[in-house]
Amino acid sequence: MAKLIEGFKTSGGKHCITTALRQVFDYYNYPLSEEMIFGIGSGLSFVYINLEKSPMVSGRTKPFEFEKLLGERLNIDIKCKSSSKYMIASNKVKKLIDSNNPVLIYVDMAYLDYLNLGEDNHFGGHAVVLFGYDDENRKFYISDRDNWDYPITTPKGDISNDYHVVDYKELEVARSSKHRPFPANNKYLSINLNEPREITSLIIRQAVKETCDNMLDAPAKLLGLNGIEKFSKEVLKWKKFDDDKLKLAGITNYFQINADGGTGGGIFRKMYGDFLIEASHIFDSYRMRELGILYVDISKEWDRISDLMWQLYETGDVNLLQKMSDILKDIHSRETMVLTELREIVS
Repeated sequence: MAKLIEGFKTSGGKHCITTALRQVFDYYNYPLSEEMIFGIGSGLSFVYINLEKSPMVSGRTKPFEFEKLLGERLNIDIKCKSSSKYMIASNKVKKLIDSNNPVLIYVDMAYLDYLNLGEDNHFGGHAVVLFGYDDENRKFYISDRDNWDYPITTPKGDISNDYHVVDYKELEVARSSKHRPFPANNKYLSINLNEPREITSLIIRQAVKETCDNMLDAPAKLLGLNGIEKFSKEVLKWKKFDDDKLKLAGITNYFQINADGGTGGGIFRKMYGDFLIEASHIFDSYRMRELGILYVDISKEWDRISDLMWQLYETGDVNLLQKMSDILKDIHSRETMVLTELREIVS
């Protein structure tokens, strides 16, 4: 049997989960920008993760928590489902496609050949949309965040396909991956848009306040603004790494910060700034718009960090670490100022 959902339109985007959700929402005639989806789900965050192979930073909230919160705010029934047995999860996804429902699934990026990643570049929180399958040729049709007019950069070059045709076995390995910190574990989203809410000033207020609270009052030293300050200190300790680990830290965090890694630029700070600018019209606050512009400016400082991370990957030069630390201290100060005033506006 074969099935391809008519009317589903693929499109490129800045960040995997917001691109995937936007495509699904568009299919159900509920158009939202990626930035609005990101902001309403209180997606902005920061965490410093000290993994054994390489320390890693992240600028957004945990996968699956973001989607749950977004659904609650917009009155959209979003449920994360999974199965320990791949074939059960796969058959359920096929049934949804048979009913003309595109399905958002999570995959380990390292196992998708078209992304051209290294075998150690595991990230199981990557979101794509399944919109068709072909049993005879054993292929699935996948929409990722690249498109003919929206190329994305991988370590081995750019890709810009409207969709990708992936072998059944390849997708099984990618969906079944248990690699940490975000194992895919055959997860997929069941999405029901019966009566989605119109975005109101109250929803903007709730979403922005939660982001400000999480960043300003983070419960741990590695989270939120605490985490950025911690990062400014920890990066100086990287000089103790051997050459291979130092370069791995460089390339890992380049893709965690730079737009090439799917952050929209500046470790999601540009997306959040653009959200504030868009939301300011609904919230009717010119100052919110100005703070959004300031966050876009801050994203450029984060991009300076990503450029230095790339240089670190190429050269292993430990002298770059002090430059990063100095920029991070300034970023910490600027983000603290913006978020403090932003919380005052929405409180």
